[in-house]
Amino acid sequence: MTDLSIKITLNGQALTREWIESKELERTHHVVQEMADLGAEFTYKGQPISPEDLLALPFESAKEALIETKLTLGKDSILRLYESKLVESDEMWRTIVANTVKGRNLQPAYVEVDVDGLTLGDFLAFNQSLNKMTDPALPFKIHPEHFVFAGVHGGQEVMEMVGQYGEPTYQKLFIHPGAEKPTALDDDTKMAMAGDGVLMSDQTVDMKMYGMHQFKMKKGGLRIKLGVFFPETAPEEMILGHQEHLAVEFYNSLTFAHRTKSFKGRVLNTILKFKKFD
Repeated sequence: MTDLSIKITLNGQALTREWIESKELERTHHVVQEMADLGAEFTYKGQPISPEDLLALPFESAKEALIETKLTLGKDSILRLYESKLVESDEMWRTIVANTVKGRNLQPAYVEVDVDGLTLGDFLAFNQSLNKMTDPALPFKIHPEHFVFAGVHGGQEVMEMVGQYGEPTYQKLFIHPGAEKPTALDDDTKMAMAGDGVLMSDQTVDMKMYGMHQFKMKKGGLRIKLGVFFPETAPEEMILGHQEHLAVEFYNSLTFAHRTKSFKGRVLNTILKFKKFD
């Protein structure tokens, strides 16, 4: 299998693998501490473990323990555990959108990704598997601040920390080819994944935030321009925080996509070469 190379650039700065792992460990510890404060019980390799012992584990082991705990709890228990936090988050978003005109003065959060050893077709095959929940643990493997994930018709149902800011947000994301795009596509973009979202608690509340990831093909690899466009009244800390979130999420996603490369990826890549997607 061809070796994988992932180069991620955030605001002109190249991020190292060590930086990615350090950020992921930091956010893992944040989630463990918050869940512990809410009364969660943790497990590791099928046995109870205290929050203190979990936090003392090395990176990979701490990550495994948090994933196991989320899977053991399940969606309903996680939502009950975070019930009061989700109320706080909903109120934060209602305040943000009440003072925002959708699409005006958007605050972009970009991350540039350059990959060798993995094609766009390979990544799309991985993404389809993610949305089909082939591996229920996969959303938790790619970022510790994912709590609930489900692929739904036309999008995703997600509970995650948005921009490492405030409390987790429970949202429904609409992702489809005809979605409104917050800005023009680059000339070299082969396809784009774009969409927006609403609060799960009240699906009439538009979060007035867009996501748009632009995918570009190159020989033996791909390039991605990750973009999330925040309402003008969203706090600045949320924008940088979400850039860091995207860096961790896509580093891990691309790594898992490389491990699970299949014939389907090659088929999709052949189709992509002859078709333009918007």
